[in-house]
Amino acid sequence: MKAIEKTLEYYELVMTLDNLNTTEYTLPKGYKIEFWDNDNCINDWIKIHLETREFASLKEAEVIFHMYYDRFYNELPKRCFFISDTNGIKIATATISPTEEYGYNCAIDWLGISENYQGKGLGKALISKTISLAKELDYDKLLLHTQTHTWLAAKVYLDFGFKPFNTEDKKGWQILKTLTNHKALASFTKLKENELFDNKIINIKDELSKIYNTFHYSVWYIDGRNDVFVNSENKFYHYKFFDNGKILKLVK
Repeated sequence: MKAIEKTLEYYELVMTLDNLNTTEYTLPKGYKIEFWDNDNCINDWIKIHLETREFASLKEAEVIFHMYYDRFYNELPKRCFFISDTNGIKIATATISPTEEYGYNCAIDWLGISENYQGKGLGKALISKTISLAKELDYDKLLLHTQTHTWLAAKVYLDFGFKPFNTEDKKGWQILKTLTNHKALASFTKLKENELFDNKIINIKDELSKIYNTFHYSVWYIDGRNDVFVNSENKFYHYKFFDNGKILKLVK
């Protein structure tokens, strides 16, 4: 299963870390940390998150960036950083955001690694640097929002000692338990395989497979939306879906 698996039923997973003295991991040789330093970093951030397959639309990425970052944009030089590869290309990013949620005043946000660089030992180093940055900014505990779609990243957060928070919504944690069998999820039961997936998204993916040989996609259906964004060979398309994803209509 892919690191981002959008056919899984979607649930938000909120996690907390109340002790920031965790194991530290260093970057592989040749990679380095660079902090946000000018407006061009917006394009770097968007490029990375398109390459993680988080977004399938340039416009979608731009809207989300401004939605989340405009309120503290001037603080990004101390809160947002990148990992650059041996050629100086930014290929990963994460942010420590100010927040006021559930008694926590900072959160890990928008951690991502470009798909071609996943599996190269960068994930734990990226999380480790994010936690150490929170300490440098004088925070003593952390909150983060992740999701069942990014199940593998959620497992790594648990490895670092993050604890499930929104446990009243059990199914998301049951999905994660089924996929990872992580010891931190011992109180949750496993599900059957057919209980893990969202038939609507499976239908949409099947329909897209009839149109495109290679593609990635994102689906927005919360609050009555029925939007599907597609990136095929760096060309972007927008569809509306109907009949539980069995019918797609291109938006022109």
